[in-house]
Amino acid sequence: MALSFEDFRASLLSADGRRFLGIQLTDAEAQQVHDDASSAQSWYSYWLTTPAAAAAAPALPAYPPVQQAPLGDHDLTRILPAAPGAYAGGSPYPSALPPTDTAPRKKNVGLWVTLSILGALLLIAAIVVVFAFTTARHWTKVDVPEKPETFHSEEFETGRFDVAMDAVNPCFVNQDWTDCINAMQAQYDATCAGVELTESATALCADYLSAVGEMRALDEPGSYVATLGDYGSLSRTAEIDTRQVSNNDQAPAVTHEAVCYLGFIGECE
Repeated sequence: MALSFEDFRASLLSADGRRFLGIQLTDAEAQQVHDDASSAQSWYSYWLTTPAAAAAAPALPAYPPVQQAPLGDHDLTRILPAAPGAYAGGSPYPSALPPTDTAPRKKNVGLWVTLSILGALLLIAAIVVVFAFTTARHWTKVDVPEKPETFHSEEFETGRFDVAMDAVNPCFVNQDWTDCINAMQAQYDATCAGVELTESATALCADYLSAVGEMRALDEPGSYVATLGDYGSLSRTAEIDTRQVSNNDQAPAVTHEAVCYLGFIGECE
């Protein structure tokens, strides 16, 4: 029957026991293995695979014998190995763990997976940002539309004059013919001469001056006015016209340069 785990563990505490087991550990290392149940179990599993374990199976009792001193002496108890044995391998192991511990170390797979995912996300984000800036669309956005100019009507003097003739003749019956001519000439000079006339005023004044010329041609000493003709007194007024005047209220549109990324980020139409 193979040596039990408890017997194996107890044998680690003595140099003879370790020699029997074929395990070369220092006292400190053996004590460390003994005190750590998991480490002792690993060493025990390893020892069962050695030739020393096979050799010790029939000879080793379940528990080491206990020797007591004779009566009257101090009671001393010592753990003895059941039988000496040699470790077939003969190679010392400097650590408290079995040299053939082949248990795979647990790698932090989750951390690497997380870092890989984060790296991929950062790479994708960088690609998206570069693509967004290289394909960005710039356009002019109108914040306030342009205000067109408005106008109002305004009357003004053109600088020309209109001439009108009433029915009151400047002459009178039995007046000296020459005096009548002079009175009509005075009407013309005061109204038609020296100013710019409208087309209708020019025609009226020309006709009036022509009548004065005809009267001069008929003038004779002692002549007088027998009847009043169709010509009356002249008057003039400034010509008034209407024009459109700006209200000076035109205002340009208020705009700013807008940017649209990826068709939906920023200011997109």
